[in-house]
Amino acid sequence: MKKSPDYTIRIRPNTEQTRPRAQAPTVRRPPKIKLNTSPVAVVQAEAEPASMPDIPEISIEEIETIGFNPKSKSLFARKKWTGYTFKPPRNMFRLSAVAGGAVAIGLLLGYVVLQTFAAEEPPPAGEKAPFALGQTQQNEQKGAGGQTPAGQGAQGQALNSAVSGQTVPGVPSPVTTPKTNPLTITLPVVPLYMVQGGVFSTKAGAQQEQAVFQEKGWPTHMEEDAGKHTLFLGVSASRDDALALAQAYRASKQEVYIKEKSLPAGTLTLSVPETLPRGTAEEIKQFGRLQADLFQTVSLAIGGGFKEGKVPQAVLDKMLTQHREALQRGRSVTTVLDERSKALLQNALNEMTTAVTTLQQFASQPNRTYLWQAEENMLQFISSYKQWQQAITR
Repeated sequence: MKKSPDYTIRIRPNTEQTRPRAQAPTVRRPPKIKLNTSPVAVVQAEAEPASMPDIPEISIEEIETIGFNPKSKSLFARKKWTGYTFKPPRNMFRLSAVAGGAVAIGLLLGYVVLQTFAAEEPPPAGEKAPFALGQTQQNEQKGAGGQTPAGQGAQGQALNSAVSGQTVPGVPSPVTTPKTNPLTITLPVVPLYMVQGGVFSTKAGAQQEQAVFQEKGWPTHMEEDAGKHTLFLGVSASRDDALALAQAYRASKQEVYIKEKSLPAGTLTLSVPETLPRGTAEEIKQFGRLQADLFQTVSLAIGGGFKEGKVPQAVLDKMLTQHREALQRGRSVTTVLDERSKALLQNALNEMTTAVTTLQQFASQPNRTYLWQAEENMLQFISSYKQWQQAITR
């Protein structure tokens, strides 16, 4: 580069005279400067322009706008095609699982129904015709050499095993009815002396009077015969015991009557298994006689309680012994009865057991309330026992 010329600065001298200080203050003024205004040549160095990096072309693509979609928008709403692949909603997998489970359950239920209807019913009990028929067909299909055709060997073996009584895996065995033997029970006559409280032409009138007796703590039992409704307030096995019970009612200003009835004697024939032990069969035969004896002993204990205010120890011991024997034979009888007869007999045994237990409490603590309760149980015992006899003789 070339050097610039030197500058020349010239200062004009101050020709102004100096004034005395007393006359005027000295004022200091800046000097005047005269600049050289001659042109100056400036030489600039040539510089190579810096290389600029290549800038790639930028293409602006269309940007998809995203709008706000409410949550309740239907999955099956029609969407505008934008050129992009449709993305499934978040709950699509859950819906697919539910639909798949429903289809699987439907297929399973259909399979079970088909298997149920396609299953063969077993032959009825005691029917041996299919086995005999299968045996005959097998014999007819055998060849001259005594061999069974192909495909019939397994079936023939199963049929032969069923006929011979042997069991074959996978083949249901026929249901056989166990053999039974007849067993006869003798029921002796049981005399009954009923304490009658009234006879009514309508059931509503009888129920109204029955409620009055129950409020007083008295036993009641209603029977219907020939359109008449009779209220009974007690029962005994002897007339003397019935009179003692009637005297207790008359002392309470209640008019009663004694009506004589009985449980008739008879015989019952039961079908018992052939394998029933002989000792159990003998117990069943003695059931009727033991029940009649126990009824008389309990009636005697109740009558003694009303007449003497206590139960003799000998009568109490006899009652307990007979009760144990009657229960043992009663359980043996219930094993050979049908459901209805068994329920009636079980009710009768329960009522008798309650009466015996109540009399035991009266023996330790004499109170007529126990006697009224025992008399109520005796009325229910006679009713259930009579229904059992009627059901088993049909």
